[in-house]
Amino acid sequence: MKDCKIVQDLLPNYVENLTTKETNQFIENHLENCKDCKAMLENMKGKLPTQEREKKEVNYMKKFHKKLNILKGIIIIILIVFIAVIARRTVIMVSLANKAEEIRRSDNYYAKLHSYQGDTLTVTESYHNGEDYLTTMNWFSTQDGNRKLIFYQNGEEKIFLSEINGEKHELNPEQIQGMEVKPITYVLEDFWSNLQCAFVVGIKSTYCNGRECYLLVGDGYERYIDKETGLVIRSIEKSTDDAKRETDFIVDYEYQFNQVTEEDMVRPNI
Repeated sequence: MKDCKIVQDLLPNYVENLTTKETNQFIENHLENCKDCKAMLENMKGKLPTQEREKKEVNYMKKFHKKLNILKGIIIIILIVFIAVIARRTVIMVSLANKAEEIRRSDNYYAKLHSYQGDTLTVTESYHNGEDYLTTMNWFSTQDGNRKLIFYQNGEEKIFLSEINGEKHELNPEQIQGMEVKPITYVLEDFWSNLQCAFVVGIKSTYCNGRECYLLVGDGYERYIDKETGLVIRSIEKSTDDAKRETDFIVDYEYQFNQVTEEDMVRPNI
């Protein structure tokens, strides 16, 4: 009976292989002649796989929940950053649209555009004073020579001239309807449109033609928008062929407001 008590106390360590060789020999000699201790040993061995399995399951669940919490944290951070980026883009575009809308109400302004594509340069100048305007468009090309169009409207009088290599032609003046050059922003006017646009347009601060601006980058285009006025400074329509970037269509814009006088509205010589 005394040996049974000792053996039973040693059995847990024996099952876990924590006892010495001499102790193992003592326990095994006792088990050969003691049914009760042997039965207790078998019972312990039967419970061991279950205990180990439960322990492994608990450890696995702890690791799983830890990884799940980390994943949730990462997703939340990504969502916060994404929402912040979209909100910033929307606020910027709405602000630019509001600034541009205030300026575009002016009916007295001078606009100058330089357009580049391949070997062709187009220079457009437009003077606006109320409903009257004078617009000239000059094309310079190494292949096609020089061309010029003149659009003039002063009250009821309208003139439309074409000049090719120095030779003038008077055209139908009714065709000049809508040929005045309007200040351009490329920024949408309402909040919801700008919010939708914010998902697909990248925005960053930069400089262009000496002006501080925002660069709006979309699929196949770039827009440089003046931070102060909300008007476009430069627009680039990218070529679909990356190997032929010289075919990009680039336009530089320049505006002056409330400086146009009657002296600038020179009637074309026909």
